[in-house]
Amino acid sequence: MTPGGVRPLLALAALLAALVFCGAGQAKAGCVSRLLADWRDGRIDGTYSVACYRTALAHLPEDVRIYSSAESDIKRALVARSEVALAAPAKAKTQSRSDGNSGNGVSPLLVLAVAGAILAALGSAFALAR
Repeated sequence: MTPGGVRPLLALAALLAALVFCGAGQAKAGCVSRLLADWRDGRIDGTYSVACYRTALAHLPEDVRIYSSAESDIKRALVARSEVALAAPAKAKTQSRSDGNSGNGVSPLLVLAVAGAILAALGSAFALAR
């Protein structure tokens, strides 16, 4: 395999890595948008993961933070969610999937496995080229 033949493999590896990381960001954004849509009537009816509440607080628009009760409402829901998680760990584990996001996020182990497979394929290609 010539050095010019390695370039398409590198481009493919970069494309796969970009797709893996973009999917994770979209999953978080979806959770935050669902949480804010749930809050729009002045209360949070659903149950979301602790990470979702924290991400929503971190990305809360400034005007919503200043002119509404969203920040305190989300903090209150986060505290309530944390108390449930401390009181019943097994029960909290099943409730964390109720935000509809189970399986949509990308596991860090999957990212490592894909990266390892890409590196192994590139190493094999370089070994065959010699």
